[in-house]
Amino acid sequence: MKGIESVRGYQEEIIEAIPSTIIVVNRNQEVLYANRNYYAKSVAKKERDVLGERLSRVIPPFLIEKTRIDDKIREVFLTGVPFDGDQLRYPGGMFYFYKIYPLKEGEASISKVVIFMENITELTRLEEELRDSYVKLENAYDELKENDEMKSEFISTASHELRTPITVINSYIEMFEEGMLGELGVVQREKIQIISSQIEHMIRLVEDMLDTSRLESRKLKIHKSSIKVDEIARKVLDELSRLSGLKEQAVSLTIEGPLSEIEGDGRRITQVFNNLLTNAIKYTHNKGKINVIIRDEPYDIQVSIVDNGIGVAKKDHSKIFEKFFTGNGSSLTRESGRMGLGLAIAKGIVEAHKGRIWVESEIGKGSTFIFTLPKA
Repeated sequence: MKGIESVRGYQEEIIEAIPSTIIVVNRNQEVLYANRNYYAKSVAKKERDVLGERLSRVIPPFLIEKTRIDDKIREVFLTGVPFDGDQLRYPGGMFYFYKIYPLKEGEASISKVVIFMENITELTRLEEELRDSYVKLENAYDELKENDEMKSEFISTASHELRTPITVINSYIEMFEEGMLGELGVVQREKIQIISSQIEHMIRLVEDMLDTSRLESRKLKIHKSSIKVDEIARKVLDELSRLSGLKEQAVSLTIEGPLSEIEGDGRRITQVFNNLLTNAIKYTHNKGKINVIIRDEPYDIQVSIVDNGIGVAKKDHSKIFEKFFTGNGSSLTRESGRMGLGLAIAKGIVEAHKGRIWVESEIGKGSTFIFTLPKA
């Protein structure tokens, strides 16, 4: 109790130090209190001009009409249930998120409510910029698909140019998440999570572009060491279990006979499994089946990824491993959320290991993607 009493002595200083705008109004929506942050944002207003005035004279009337904040205040007084929040846009592009809470005094009825307003302008602007950048990136790819040489040049340039700003943005997001730039409210944290998800997606796109550029310029580096293909398969299956679980798919692993260790790049082989399995999950219906079969052949390890999904037309078997492959009039980019580079990258990595990759499939009868990795 001593701790509580000591805090009460500082409660006015604590409230004034809060970076959010705080306004307290009574049932007549007359302002009883506004904190220091409110006056800092409204430099033309003084305390004598605010206290006792109706909220409609403190907040621009057109904003009240647009948000109906006055109706929401009356609802909080009537029900005693807090208003969880909504966005408020000020002239000049300023965005605020506000909430309304009832203030009770003992067992008496509610006589006041408090309005909390937080500035989310920077987060909103960053989200819009990321969205615009993503749309521009997709549009640029649509335009470049007609010319393979232009696509290759774009991939090489864009991937390197995008890497630095994405890394900087990702660093700031991590700082926000760790509280290094101040405490976040619920809404800000939700916005940051959305931005973080989109940044991760963009990082995957850039990595796909970089790998494609390296494959085309024959600069993809393979760092070989002793690896166990079955252990890599188990790890990738475990990582993708949530994705397949969302579609209630049955995913299994079959090892045929004892497997030899081989020399290969574990990170790159993981990438092959990841690309092929992600592809299988996305193109297999809900509650479908996917089986990974690994067998030890005389000269190589053979991996088959078998699904009962939508299948691939025979005429497209050789084309499916090309960049930006489009089949049946629909782009794999739109289907998978990537850029149609996953299978092309898998093919390049397997061939860099002196292995082979191919598909056996018919429309409506599922697909089997097979690749081999030599033992020596």
